[in-house]
Amino acid sequence: MWPLIMLYLIAGGWVTPAAASGEAASASEDSTARYLDSIRRNPQLLIAFLQGLPKGGDLHNHLPGAIYAESFIDFAASDGFCVDRTTSVLIAPPCDRGCQKFTSKPAISCAYQDPVLYNSIIDAWSMRNWNREESAHDHFFATFDKFFPAIFNHIGDSLAEAASRAAADHLQYLELMNTSDGMQAALLGAKLGWDDDFGKQRDKLLGGGLKDVASATRKELDRDEGKMHALLKCGTPQASPGCDVKARFLYQVLRGLPREQVFAQIVLGFELAQADSRFVGLNLVMPEDWYVPMHDFELHMQMLDYLHRIYPKVHISLHADELAMGLVPPEGLRFHIRDSIERGHAERIGHGVAVMNEHDPLGLMREMSQRNVL
Repeated sequence: MWPLIMLYLIAGGWVTPAAASGEAASASEDSTARYLDSIRRNPQLLIAFLQGLPKGGDLHNHLPGAIYAESFIDFAASDGFCVDRTTSVLIAPPCDRGCQKFTSKPAISCAYQDPVLYNSIIDAWSMRNWNREESAHDHFFATFDKFFPAIFNHIGDSLAEAASRAAADHLQYLELMNTSDGMQAALLGAKLGWDDDFGKQRDKLLGGGLKDVASATRKELDRDEGKMHALLKCGTPQASPGCDVKARFLYQVLRGLPREQVFAQIVLGFELAQADSRFVGLNLVMPEDWYVPMHDFELHMQMLDYLHRIYPKVHISLHADELAMGLVPPEGLRFHIRDSIERGHAERIGHGVAVMNEHDPLGLMREMSQRNVL
């Protein structure tokens, strides 16, 4: 009835279309707010309500972590991988012959006919049925080494799955973290070795093949996006809603690697973001409480500070203070967020769990607000 009344008032000149539109929007917002208030204590209705809401963008999404274990099993089976029946770690072929339960290294495709094996793999590769006697932190981070080989040849499939799920969640934008070069920059860094002079180290990398790695990475993304578009039938009458989700990428640096490999990956991230608009920046990942990320934290900030001066327009997002009391000594909780912002030039941080353990936490949060750090 309300839209009919507004059309009558507009036709009669009582209100302008702009005013009518504003009043209708206000009425819709009020109605939506009243409905939300009425279901706050009803979890099922609240879930249905939230699922239908437009969500905007997902700015912290690790591509390998966005894919379900069931899909990784399919990827691994299509590539002929074996699996350790005890640890659920993927193993390169050849596999044990047959799928009998006494085999220790069956083809992972055997899991399709073995519910116990199938479910044990999913539990090992995800947080499903996590045993609470085990640290959630340790279980979570241990999953990646078990399934990671399955993703290498299936980035396009993974992009299609992530985009489809984002569309179903009413997201319009995805920013996906991924080490898109397949570790080629890290291998180059290991080959060329380390020089304490950042300028000489960067020149050595760029002259030693890193520009070729950047070019190959962009071409590989072309192929992966092509695979995604084909799977989603983009550009056809049968196009999946995932085709309408805009996907961009943060190059993912593995900060637990040796310094020459970390530096090589950081340089590649800057080079990619400067040359290709699909790469919107870079991020440093891997558990912050591990030895190398803690021991080399200051060095990593120095790397970012130096390279930010060369590539000032490239965006930096960092996992900062993915820490808690008990994971590291208290001294390690007092400066990671501030240094990530002031020295690492982070425009966004992930987690910030221990912010109240930082020196002058309220002042830090004011500074973050003034700098528009998310």
